[in-house]
Amino acid sequence: MRLLVIALPLVFAAAFLTGAARPPVSQLQREADRLVARTEIPAVIVLVERDGRRTIVAAGLADVARRRKARPNDRFWVGSVTKSFVATVVMQLVADGRLRRDDTVQKLLPGRIREGRRIRLRHLLSHTSGIPDYMRLEPWSSGVARNPRTVISPRLLVSSAARLLLEFRPGSRASYSNTNYLVLAEILERATGRRLGALLRDRIFRRLGLTSTAYESGRRDLRDQMHGYDVSSSPPTDVSRHGLGGPWADGAIVSNARDLAVFFGALLRGRLVPRRFVEQMATIVPGSHGEGMGLYRLGSPCGRWFYGHTGGTPGYVTFAAGSRDARHLVVFAVNGVNPYAMEALVGRYLDEVLCRR
Repeated sequence: MRLLVIALPLVFAAAFLTGAARPPVSQLQREADRLVARTEIPAVIVLVERDGRRTIVAAGLADVARRRKARPNDRFWVGSVTKSFVATVVMQLVADGRLRRDDTVQKLLPGRIREGRRIRLRHLLSHTSGIPDYMRLEPWSSGVARNPRTVISPRLLVSSAARLLLEFRPGSRASYSNTNYLVLAEILERATGRRLGALLRDRIFRRLGLTSTAYESGRRDLRDQMHGYDVSSSPPTDVSRHGLGGPWADGAIVSNARDLAVFFGALLRGRLVPRRFVEQMATIVPGSHGEGMGLYRLGSPCGRWFYGHTGGTPGYVTFAAGSRDARHLVVFAVNGVNPYAMEALVGRYLDEVLCRR
């Protein structure tokens, strides 16, 4: 989903873990407790991994109504972190020779996208296609505004953008559009004859033993999950079941901190895609906010680049990334969303816990 995906990398760029010693569990726990105590965020889960040593802590309430405490292995909706998974499957097919980065959308989906002859696979991956974001268009813009539980098919969302003129010449600049990844899902399904959920399950989830990760488009099963809250008002509003029409290939994965760390560690080490293709995923579009092909590049005052993704979906904000060699990994998830306060808040927290210590 679009929420905070552009803004959060700029904040996290000042808040990373690089060369400092790994925080002891008690210290990381104290900082998590302090974040919850000083803010309106119901709960936070933080994972820090350095050189194979992993620490995961949780603080606050996963379910405010039932007063259930958050646990380190709780699952949560990862929002646009889903895009890194989808891009990985695309690059697996590129590595297998079944797709090419320079294939046009017209070739892959004949007649589906207006001006599809000008758009290449790599443009979709890197948000440089010029295809409008369906979240600014009908039927999404008014349908979900009237009823946040509205379910809208991804094909209809693509169609709403596909008939419009491109917003810019493909490849000339980057502009974040969730529609790109819905189109990629259609390409994957047409190329393989299989549904996206099955591809993700067999090519990534089962391969890596991600037992807490699933592609749950169009529904929200809250068992073993943190509930998500809008904390811009008091008391917080449970919005866990909102946004059903949106999370598809652009944000439908539910996971936990451990599984996200395993995924990004495996991806960056070349276990899922050969290293030369990981390098392509991590190559940043000039003049962009750090977009690559399914990965963002995030800077740090400690002196290294990190690669991963952020995600926002109703009630949740997630951040997951690692150093290029995957020796350092971090996952951060909260179940409260206040777009006006979250960015500086989370940035200050991670800066204190992961970079200065």
